[in-house]
Amino acid sequence: MRSHRVLTLLSTLPFALAMLWPPHAPAAPLSITPAVLGVTLAPGSGWDARGTITNLSGVDLLATEIFLEFSGYPHAVLAPRQLLGGIEFTIGNRTVSELTGLFHVDILADAIGGLSYSLDVFAVDVHGNFSEQATYSFLVAAAPAALPEPATPALLAAATLALLAAAWPARRRAPHRNDYGG
Repeated sequence: MRSHRVLTLLSTLPFALAMLWPPHAPAAPLSITPAVLGVTLAPGSGWDARGTITNLSGVDLLATEIFLEFSGYPHAVLAPRQLLGGIEFTIGNRTVSELTGLFHVDILADAIGGLSYSLDVFAVDVHGNFSEQATYSFLVAAAPAALPEPATPALLAAATLALLAAAWPARRRAPHRNDYGG
């Protein structure tokens, strides 16, 4: 009798799980679609990230009702700030915004060239709806190799030699006084 109960329980378990487990995960109420995910920048420069916002939250949203959160980045190198909402526009429910400025990031001047940094961004609206994160990558361009200047005596010697070399053929071609009988 006990084994019959265990078999009955085990036979109903897949049906119970199928009823509780959704067939696919629902889409996030907000989503960020970046125009570009990676960029190479010089130390001391900045860049504006552009992209679109998809609104599946169930209500129309103003751009000023969406906030961007930044995480997972080195604060000593990257300095992001939100642009979204600087110009107010509406993103209707179940629509995608036009391409717009999302945020600006500055690469600080003392960033080490040749290294890559990442920045995670997600959106949240005033109703508590979140987007999945988008990860941006920033490669800091290496500074061009400095070409050393030659020393001043070497420059003077090279200039003197160049002048002498240019004057030598001209001196040989110039007529002398003795050529005219004088």
